[in-house]
Amino acid sequence: MRSKPAREAPAPRSAQSRDGAAAGRGLRLTPGLYVLQTQPGFEAVALEEAAALAGASPKADGASGRARNAVAFKAVGRRTVPRRSGMALIRLARPEALAFGRTFEDAFALVGYCAVAQQGRAALLKVQSAASDAAFIDRALATKGRLSPGGRAGHRLRFRVVARLAGRTDFLRRDLRRAVEDGICRRADRAWRMVEERPDVEFWATMLGEEFFLALRLSGPHAQRSESLAVQRPAALRPSVAAALAWLSNPAPDDVVLDPMCGTGSLMIERARLGRYAMLLGGDLAPQAVAAARANLGHRYKPCGLARWDARQLPLRDQSVSKLLCNLPWGLTHGTAADNRLLYPALLQEFIRVLQPGGRMVLLTAEGSLMRKLWSSRLLTPERLLHVTILGRPAQVYALRR
Repeated sequence: MRSKPAREAPAPRSAQSRDGAAAGRGLRLTPGLYVLQTQPGFEAVALEEAAALAGASPKADGASGRARNAVAFKAVGRRTVPRRSGMALIRLARPEALAFGRTFEDAFALVGYCAVAQQGRAALLKVQSAASDAAFIDRALATKGRLSPGGRAGHRLRFRVVARLAGRTDFLRRDLRRAVEDGICRRADRAWRMVEERPDVEFWATMLGEEFFLALRLSGPHAQRSESLAVQRPAALRPSVAAALAWLSNPAPDDVVLDPMCGTGSLMIERARLGRYAMLLGGDLAPQAVAAARANLGHRYKPCGLARWDARQLPLRDQSVSKLLCNLPWGLTHGTAADNRLLYPALLQEFIRVLQPGGRMVLLTAEGSLMRKLWSSRLLTPERLLHVTILGRPAQVYALRR
């Protein structure tokens, strides 16, 4: 007998489809479909990295490489759970490559899908049926075993359902979760037992507009895709976000990489993890930040230089770096919006001074209106602009070339 949970607020009314199709148009469920979970707005970056990992030709905005490995990888589409996460949908022949991904937070095998135009009990019955009839669970469990050795995949399996709801519905998230749980328990392929702690399998059920996705998490429920930093500080970037910014710099083996406001060093670390480089440089005005970055970088990432400095007056030669990565102050944890109106012009002037001609700069900020004013008065135009969400707050990523 289930205990009666506290009442939840209904889901947000809006749901988004990012592949040019209206939510509910439909997706053809086939073997080998995977979902890469990102922070909202970084789906295209995850698609590009997945294409590169698969050996396909990566292209912006989710276009798959057709030339030399179109069968190994195909971008299927993008979705966004508003304010919570992005979903990059791919078809992949060798999912083992996903174990090396940095720009997405988690990977799932898509095992069930249906379009749900109904409401109420009819919709929940359709969801229940999709869960009980999901055809690709065995395949997903085999993939999970290869990506996360040590997990159980036998006849008796404990499972947990994580439910997400976005769009106009007349039922709650707990109703969606119960429908999926009942569907899984009705399956005849295994002895499924629902648990809250230490599950063998975790299913993520997402109702997004008129689409229902059922995905099996390929990592362990408590696994982290990235190593924890030895020293944490407020406003530190999530590893997947730092990796996405580093990816947008187009990493190359001869990169001299600068993070002029390095904080805990997460941008430097994620750039190092993406591939070879010539030099990592970082600094910060706060001595505690420099100490944190030094502890986090340790002796693993070389060559590397860290210093305390004012990013408005960098102790670097003109045109001495080829890539610049920076999480600019948002005026929340550090400084104010009024401070930023004076700070940003000085920072950009100095960034341009130290960046080589043809060098690339990737900036993350929530000061969109201020950045637009600054670009209008300069000779810099972003090559790419991503509208993202970080911890529920809208932000922008600018990737530009000098």
